[in-house]
Amino acid sequence: MAINKNSVQTAPGPAARPRRPAEDSWADLRRRLAGLGGRLTPQRMAIYEAVVGRTTHPSVATVHAEVRRRFPGISAATVYTTLDLLARLGLVQEVSGPVRRYDGQAGVHVNLVCSRCGQVIDVSDGELEALQRRAAARAGFRVSAVRFELHGLCPRCQRARHHGQHKGGR
Repeated sequence: MAINKNSVQTAPGPAARPRRPAEDSWADLRRRLAGLGGRLTPQRMAIYEAVVGRTTHPSVATVHAEVRRRFPGISAATVYTTLDLLARLGLVQEVSGPVRRYDGQAGVHVNLVCSRCGQVIDVSDGELEALQRRAAARAGFRVSAVRFELHGLCPRCQRARHHGQHKGGR
């Protein structure tokens, strides 16, 4: 798979904020939650906004800190539970790595996860959906969720490791 530099996304600075979800997004979320017997509360809306549509792959602690600015009494347990619910609904993906993070980007893509610093980089590739369909068809498998992750070292950590080796490090 060739990486197209135009389809690689790294996290923007902290000031970058997505647009608020459109009313039809709230209606869709309300419908999905109702299907599981849940309600769309202001706290859940804030948690959804803190993840969905962003490229920053926030940790649970980051989401909790952001939502606490609007809802000071919200517990970390509520944030964990809501993020898990949003993942079950297919609206976010949990990204494994040194810290539990969530990906709010729609569409099939690869998450490149740095094992050293925890950075997550999104890479889109048009062949991923075809790969998913072929693999599922071969096994007669019905797909309910998709997560493509590659774990290794990001370019910055590779350089740091390389420089450390030349200075008598690892």
